[in-house]
Amino acid sequence: MGPTGDRILDAALSCAQEGPDFTMADVARAAGLSRQGIYLHFPDRKTLLIALALRAREEHPVVKLEDAPSARAALNAVVARMAEIHPKIWPVVRALESETGERSALPNFRPLAERFQREGALAPHLSLQAAADILATLLSRSVWSDLVLGCGWDSARYKSHIAFLAAGALTR
Repeated sequence: MGPTGDRILDAALSCAQEGPDFTMADVARAAGLSRQGIYLHFPDRKTLLIALALRAREEHPVVKLEDAPSARAALNAVVARMAEIHPKIWPVVRALESETGERSALPNFRPLAERFQREGALAPHLSLQAAADILATLLSRSVWSDLVLGCGWDSARYKSHIAFLAAGALTR
């Protein structure tokens, strides 16, 4: 993306941080461009929001589970990434869900659950799918929002408590 596209995305992120119901005209004003200039780069609001979400994903790559020395270390790395990325993508996700009327899909945590199983650490009463579902729920944006935005938790508290809860829920 060129400098104008990046400027538009920066302006859109700023607008999204103020609330999910911003318009393309709001983005144009924030970017110092005409609405037509915005539409030359992004044909509609949904496309703009998807570009914002993709940029956030590129800026915060997925944790490589194989790089961690253990499943628990991988879990801690994933929780740390979620604590870092949720504040950055929350406004974008809220706006995209407002635009589409659909909830965003939960991330797939099955590979992490499989790592716990391979290491013999997964609680025997849990299926891989149940373990993945528990992780997806505990690490969801809505749980982050409730705890950080709603209850005032800071990032360190979120990371330590969620990692502790997730490990306790998954392990023997």
